[in-house]
Amino acid sequence: MAYKLFKNANLIDGNGGEIRENISLLVENDHIKEIGKRISAPYADKTFDCKGNTIMPGLIDAHMHLGLVEIEVINLSRRNAPGLMAARMFKNLREALDQGYTYARDTGGADAGFREAVNLGLAVGPRLKICGAAIAQTGGHGDDRVASETRPYSEPYMGFRSVIADGVPEMLKTARENIRRGADFIKVMCGGGCASPTQGPETSQYTLEELKAAVDVADSVGSYVASHSYSNKSIVLSANAGIRTIEHANLMTKETAALVAQKGAFIVPTQITYEIVIEKSRDLVAKFIYDKFVSVCERGYEAIHNAMEAGIPIGGGTDLTGENTKYASGAIAYQAKAMGAMGAIVAFTKTNAKILRVEDVTGTLEEGKLADILVVNGNPLDNIDLFKDHRKNLLLIMQGGHVHKNLLV
Repeated sequence: MAYKLFKNANLIDGNGGEIRENISLLVENDHIKEIGKRISAPYADKTFDCKGNTIMPGLIDAHMHLGLVEIEVINLSRRNAPGLMAARMFKNLREALDQGYTYARDTGGADAGFREAVNLGLAVGPRLKICGAAIAQTGGHGDDRVASETRPYSEPYMGFRSVIADGVPEMLKTARENIRRGADFIKVMCGGGCASPTQGPETSQYTLEELKAAVDVADSVGSYVASHSYSNKSIVLSANAGIRTIEHANLMTKETAALVAQKGAFIVPTQITYEIVIEKSRDLVAKFIYDKFVSVCERGYEAIHNAMEAGIPIGGGTDLTGENTKYASGAIAYQAKAMGAMGAIVAFTKTNAKILRVEDVTGTLEEGKLADILVVNGNPLDNIDLFKDHRKNLLLIMQGGHVHKNLLV
């Protein structure tokens, strides 16, 4: 048995309750054995004195793309040979753990090999849930062809991957194929997006029948569907089709929020991606893409407020591209602008664990759960922006009892 003891910590357990002061936490191998006041463990192999800093669950990213290795994502796979693309994706994987993410959900691009590489200890990064290729309609978000092209669409070999399916039979077949390839869930592009060369975020894609077909396939194997949905209409379609997680949801009205709550779906905001493009990358993306990011940013915060009022469970994701992934740890701070510090912490820990269906093993600090643990500098309830500087303020990162980073002395 290997034991590690944390002492003199303020504890945020991820459940949303009050911060607990002067707490000790004992790790046995890869799990949390005990949490309490002044635990005595002279047999511990290592003791970490937190010195009044805060211990909390590892972060979970419910919407990321390992394969979006450049800020400009159109024609991405044409600019990166397979070996280079894989190297850049594994670099993104490691950097996600460097920023405190101990679990993540790739929502289009990574294949099952990335998940298994982490599970087998061949790669360093958050444990993964993957959907493989996102499913898109002809001319929809994910179809990277511009209007002048006549070539048939072909699925990229790596990076950000979409596959085209039109009509119920093609949707059934494509969803089944994704499951065959090892997908943990199905991702459908239910509306336009910000980074594609065609329709904007206010549009809707796919019919109710096509979306229900994807849900039927997922249900048959005990899985679920996530939908890329900005427009209010696409959100309504997603909810009525039985889709479980609605990604982005920036243009959701109060009336639609009530429907989503009634249907029991989650929403997964990705506010950091718009904020960072606006703050840092105006000159690095095409103007029409930049304008789309601006058009949905503030509406996204309104949608989060609508979701909170309706009682929708709210997760959170990063959705960052290229060099902007270095800001990923700050996602929790941007979401706090709408939800408050504790609300954002719960979103990126407990609620995201539910979205990934791993809440029985991680997402909160509780006895018996995996030792996915952060020690952060100070109190994030007083200064949630500390997450924006992970190099300085993430003092310790532990994943399953293994210390990935330690600045505690």
